[in-house]
Amino acid sequence: MGKINQGILGGVSGTVGNVVGASWKGIDYIRIKADHYNDANSEKQVQHRAKFSAVVALAQSIKLKIIHPIWNQKAIKMSGFNLFVKSNIGAYDEEGNVSDYSLLKFSLGNVPNADDLAIADNEAVEGGIKVTWSDNSADEGALATDQLMLVAMAADGIYVAETGVARNAETADVLLPFGPGVEANVYAFFKNPDLNAYSNDQHGAVNVS
Repeated sequence: MGKINQGILGGVSGTVGNVVGASWKGIDYIRIKADHYNDANSEKQVQHRAKFSAVVALAQSIKLKIIHPIWNQKAIKMSGFNLFVKSNIGAYDEEGNVSDYSLLKFSLGNVPNADDLAIADNEAVEGGIKVTWSDNSADEGALATDQLMLVAMAADGIYVAETGVARNAETADVLLPFGPGVEANVYAFFKNPDLNAYSNDQHGAVNVS
């Protein structure tokens, strides 16, 4: 049992009801205990941990190729890793699975996107895809020498490709490592090698034959 030695404003020791007495550097003060607390294993917290763990695992898998060169440039008062997690956690459901692949973001920046970009199966190459777009290097900030990059996700994992294909080529054939008969979510963006600058990514889902 706690005691109040000098009234409620001072000299409180221990606990009186939901009032906790404490002292810091000789100054007596009181704290109010919460009426209840949330179990650390409540359903809501378990669901959040599943989402958080999943997006952190994704970030770890692309830390060197995506987080460090792209997201570290954009992060303010936080790491690029934390910015990526914060930006992408909303794409996951309560069980830690991606609920909407279009919400995932792998690249962001000021380099212009390509016009009319499309991602399709390459029927001529087993396990391959074809990316096409319109050359818009005449637009401000876009260069004919900007190079296509890809992030591809499938059930078997994630793949990052620096294709080396320039914006003015308007087409790229890319062989994915997942093999045929898979659905892949592909994120295409452009890099200006001279400025180490990037565009926002553009997403497309494709059934790879």
